[in-house]
Amino acid sequence: MKPNQPTHPLPDFDADLEDDVVWNLIDDASPADPPPRFVEETLRRVRLEEDKQKSQWWKLIFAPKPLIGTAGVALATIVIVISLPSDPSPSNSTIAETPQINEDFDKLEDSFATELLSGAAEDPTLLSDEEIVALLY
Repeated sequence: MKPNQPTHPLPDFDADLEDDVVWNLIDDASPADPPPRFVEETLRRVRLEEDKQKSQWWKLIFAPKPLIGTAGVALATIVIVISLPSDPSPSNSTIAETPQINEDFDKLEDSFATELLSGAAEDPTLLSDEEIVALLY
């Protein structure tokens, strides 16, 4: 089993901070006293920055990056719409015309009825009486 505690000693962070260059510079720096109205002036500047950002929301819309992106999308849409064919019917005549009902269909219907009747003659359970009458008349 592994022990829960590490076997190597933990580093002494306080000793490392004593030799840190940044902390030595901070210790050597002279303290600066803020002016008497420092807090009020800082808060005033923060409020003015917030008001400036809120009042210029419309400038964000007309900023160069969103404007360029929107213009690019609009241009691509226009190019795609223009490149699509405006005539919905195809220009070549390779599509077959729809077949017209003619005498061939009547002949096919008669031969189908004959086949059904011959099948019913061999196996009487294939068609009901009403279906046989419908085929005959």
